Order: sequence, then structure tokens, then C-alpha cells
Amino acid sequence: MEQSKGRLASLRDSTSAFRIAFVIDLILCQIGYISVPAIVCAVFIFFWGIGIFVRKYVYTFNIKQVNYYGWLLAFIGTNILTIIIQEYDRGLWESVGMVLNMPIIFFLYYGLHSEATTEESRKHVYKEIYVLCTIMLWLSNVLNVLSLISLYSVGRSVSYYFGYLVVYENRFTGVYFNPNLMAFTSFCAMFCCHILWQGDFFEKTSGKPLTKRRRTLIFLSAGLNLAVIFLTDSNATMLIIVCYIVIYVCYRLFGGKDIKLGSAVKKGFGLAALLVAVAIGVFGVRYFVQTGATQTMSAPEESVNVFEDEDDELNRITFEHENKNLDSGRIKLFHQGINVIKHHPIFGVGKGEITKYGNRYNDNKMKYSDFHNGYLTVFVCSGLVGFVLFMGFAICLGKRMAGDLFAVKPTIRSDIFPCLASFIAAYCVYAFFERTMVYDVTFMVEFFWLVLGYASVCMVRYEGGEYAVCRFSTIENKKLPEGQSPGAAE
Repeated sequence: MEQSKGRLASLRDSTSAFRIAFVIDLILCQIGYISVPAIVCAVFIFFWGIGIFVRKYVYTFNIKQVNYYGWLLAFIGTNILTIIIQEYDRGLWESVGMVLNMPIIFFLYYGLHSEATTEESRKHVYKEIYVLCTIMLWLSNVLNVLSLISLYSVGRSVSYYFGYLVVYENRFTGVYFNPNLMAFTSFCAMFCCHILWQGDFFEKTSGKPLTKRRRTLIFLSAGLNLAVIFLTDSNATMLIIVCYIVIYVCYRLFGGKDIKLGSAVKKGFGLAALLVAVAIGVFGVRYFVQTGATQTMSAPEESVNVFEDEDDELNRITFEHENKNLDSGRIKLFHQGINVIKHHPIFGVGKGEITKYGNRYNDNKMKYSDFHNGYLTVFVCSGLVGFVLFMGFAICLGKRMAGDLFAVKPTIRSDIFPCLASFIAAYCVYAFFERTMVYDVTFMVEFFWLVLGYASVCMVRYEGGEYAVCRFSTIENKKLPEGQSPGAAE
């Protein structure tokens, strides 16, 4: 009995179990017919995380062990102040929920480095990464196979409470109810495949060699996810794929070693050519995958070749955007966001009141409760004060991460740190075009901050004792007293 209680108490305080459970459950929240029980489960897991935060960071005041905690606490304070000063009606609880999520993403995810101050604790974090990536690989394979089966067996749009399943507006959704969510989740699964492809990481965390059979499985899984992304026709996800590839290759060319000027110029031209080649190649392959899928479902006498939509007549599936605007309405949303900022520039309006104020200042033409731009959403929700605080944190951490990544330390090149940093940089570009960054309790937001936390653990590992924990903006080298860990410094 005592042993059982001890295990329950250990699980209750396990940040690792919480992180994996929450991220995986948020993927299931995007799946039709199981989304409702998954959402209910997510609520319980969410408050589990709040409890862990209170016990591990509030009671013990361990918040000060998290790098740049000053920026983060000030940003949370700004959002609380916004809630207090705004005239809230129905959007109050949504804004409160977003503020409650901030300690989770800031401290239980990004602040993971405060738990990993020894080599042994960092090994546990690397093991967590391996477990999460393995679950992501198999889960994405199952969901993608089920999605393709639904496409060829149903072949039309199926109305669902949260959206449409199988196909919507010529875009593949499969068992998901939104093609953009399906595309991003598939990209994250590809990213996990790239992590597992790293031989040293795989062998050290799994205790097994990365055999040809395992490499084949990883390669096929990545290919399946890529094909699904092509059928979703998500331009934003295509962008993040190109950015990730180019940034990672950039690191492989320039990072972790001394580079002479002449060599740097040649590699710079090579990188530019690679960018063009990757962009053309990715979009070209997408066209052929879409065309091939269309041809396999193109016989007019078959009922599987058409789909129903409340707003459209029966149409042939072509896997191309019905909205031919490249921006998909994002420029209009940007102007609508600016109109809200003009009236509430200092502290913003809060996430829960975007629709209310958006309609008020845009002649009731606010179609969404988000602007599909992570940075603009931060500005609108928290105002100039919150935006400056958030960007201050982002710039300081970004400069520090870049400095660590491109330091002349050959051991980094065989680590997963370059993969993590490439994902973060690509996501920061992606955030200009999607509802990301902070104000969403979704898989997109949680997974980004989790990857940022894993990267912060790598930073602590390579910095050793050379950096003190920073309250705000300093990135200077600070030698710590002998025997003092980075997490214990002020």
C-alpha cells in the first residue's frame, strides 16, 4: 500500500509524464469522434499541470532558476492587468484560461532547464524526447493510414461539430477536422523522425542500435507524413518545411567549426541555390502528389469522386485551395488587427475579446477569433507593453541560442540541438502565418514551447558553468562561483 501511494505521488509530481500526456492528448483533441472525450481529458491534465507548477515553482520559489524569468513574469502580469481593466462579458473565462496556460508553457516546458542541471538529469530529458518522438511516429502513422482509408472509402466531406472530416474545400482533412492542424501535426511527426534518425541520440536513449530496418521505418514514416501534408495543401506548413530544411543545412555548413571567409562566401551562394532548389522541389513534388491522388479518384461514375459541402454543389476532388489568394485572407486579418490596436494600444483587449472588439472596429466583419499571425495576436491581446516584454524575452533567448549553436564545439554537430534549434527558428517564421505563439491551448503552441524547453536543456549542457541565470536581458558570460550550478544563480 505504501509503495503504491509512493508511485502515485511520484506520478503526480512527474513533469515528464505531464508533458507527454498533455501533448499527445492535444493531438487527439483534433481527431473527429474522439475529440470530445479527449478535450475532457485535456481539462484534467491541464489542472494537473497547474498543480505541478504550484508545488514545484511557487511553494519553493524555483521560478528564479528559469532563465529570463523576469520577462516572463512581467508578461504574465501584463495579461492579468489587461483582464482587470477590460470590460469583459463572455470572453472572460477564455482570457483567464490563456493566462493559466502561461505558467505551463513558460515554466513546465521552457523552464525545463531548471530541472536539468546535472548530466544525469539531462539524460532523463533526452530519454523523454526519445519516448515522445517514438509515440509521435507511431501515432502519426496510424492516424495517416486511417485518414487515407477514409479518403478512398468515403471520398466526400463529412460534417462534424468542430469542422469537416475527410475532405473540406478540396483539402484533405482525413480523421482530423481541420487541414491546417493535420498538416502541422504531420510536420511535427516528420521532425520527430529526423530526431530519431540521429544515430548517437537513438542508441544512447533507446539502448539499441539504429539498424537499417529501423532507418527504413523512420524514412517511410516521414514520407507518409509528407504525402499527407501535400494533400492538405497547407501553404504555411510548406513554408515551415522549407525553412526547417534550409536552416538545418545552414547549420551543417557553418556551425560547430571554423570557417574561412572564402569558404563562407562559396557556401553562402550554395545555400541560396539550395533554398531555391528546395522550394521548387517541395512545391513541384506537391503538385505531382496532388495530381496523382486526383487521378486515382477521378472516374466520374464513382460516388467517391465527389464531396458534399453546405455552401457548394457536388465537386470533383482536386486537392487544391478553392481560395486562390496566396494569403488566404491573412492580409485582411492583419488590417483588422491593426484597427483594434489603434483603439487599445497599451494593454490590449485580451484573447477572449478579440471577436467583440474586432467586430466593433471592423464593421462586424471579423470572421475569426484569431488573426492567423502569432505576433499580431500577442500585440492585440496584451498591447504594446506585453508585446515589448514578449519580444524582449524572444530576442535575448534567440541571441543566446544562436551563440551556443554556432560556437566552435564539434560535439554539438552530432547532438539533436541543431534539429531543435532549426525547428524553433522555422516555427518563428511560421508564426507570421498561423495562430501560434501563446494564445491557444492547442498542440501547435504546446509543442513549440516543449521543443524550446528541450533546446534550453541543450544550452545549459553546452554552456556549463559559464553563464549565470538572467533575470532580464544580459547575455554576457558570467563566471559562477566554483561548484555552483547555473540553475542556482541569481
